Amino acid sequence: MTLAPIPALLAVLFCAALFVLLFQYLFPRRAPWTLAAVAVLAGIIWTVALSEILHRFVAPGLSGLDGLDSFSSSLPFAILRVGLPEEGAKALAALVALSPFWRRVTPAQAFQASLFAAIGFAIVENQGYSTAFSDAAMLMAFGRGFLATLTHSLLAMIFGRFLMRFAARGWRSWHLLIIGYLVAAGCHAIYDAGMLPILSEYLRTKTVSMPTLLTATPIVIFGVGLVLIAGLWSLRRAIRIAARDDMVTIEAHHQAVVRRWRWSGNALMILGILGLVGAIVSAAIKESPHPEMPDMQSAVAAAIGFAGAIFGIILGWVLRQKR
Repeated sequence: MTLAPIPALLAVLFCAALFVLLFQYLFPRRAPWTLAAVAVLAGIIWTVALSEILHRFVAPGLSGLDGLDSFSSSLPFAILRVGLPEEGAKALAALVALSPFWRRVTPAQAFQASLFAAIGFAIVENQGYSTAFSDAAMLMAFGRGFLATLTHSLLAMIFGRFLMRFAARGWRSWHLLIIGYLVAAGCHAIYDAGMLPILSEYLRTKTVSMPTLLTATPIVIFGVGLVLIAGLWSLRRAIRIAARDDMVTIEAHHQAVVRRWRWSGNALMILGILGLVGAIVSAAIKESPHPEMPDMQSAVAAAIGFAGAIFGIILGWVLRQKR
């Protein structure tokens, strides 16, 4: 496996560390740092193993994207090549990480282990993109370091909710793991299937036609919305269940910390909303020199603006869930 340039790799690790800290302190009590470290490491190892398997036994790289010009043709590819293997690697990493601690781990810590394993997965994937796109290594490192790690964490929240229930039931209801894995894999596949026709056409023609964008956009919005709603609802439920019977939540110092998190969340949401309005206004007043052919450079800049603003809104909402 080729590593990204050192600055880009450090940027990937920096983003991953921020997510680990967020998911540690968002809950009333931290998970053991050994569990967090083992889960991240397991996520890295299983992801490297998955990439080697795909490289040896499946068509490498992006060669399988030819002909993915619709949702119906993209969905099977997204299920078999993305959803099932990637969510399987993250689920196995979480279970492996929990195995040394299973006698004393709490349901909340089981949920957190799923998130840490997803961060390990994202580290490998993000550094791989930074290596592949060496001309924009730092942009990839920070862009994917925040956005792709968030996406993988959201999908891990879906599986983690079932893993949390599995732990709460004494590690006996194995069907919960299977259901959680399939639900997370299905959400992941739908999320990617809407974007694959756009990527496929761009790789063939180095541009994207307006009909392709108009056809794919509703599916992309649905897929992104599905992952956001399912993941954030799972996170909210997990935090509230963890806080429900924990006496630390009634301590004055802890309540002061919670208030500071919520103030920070409110401020970040306001900034995100202002940024989103600015991105919409900028996109509305900027005219493409070729209306029938989107300007990819302007499209990328607009996408970064939209994504950054939405990321700020989501992160602000997450900070407000501190209990």
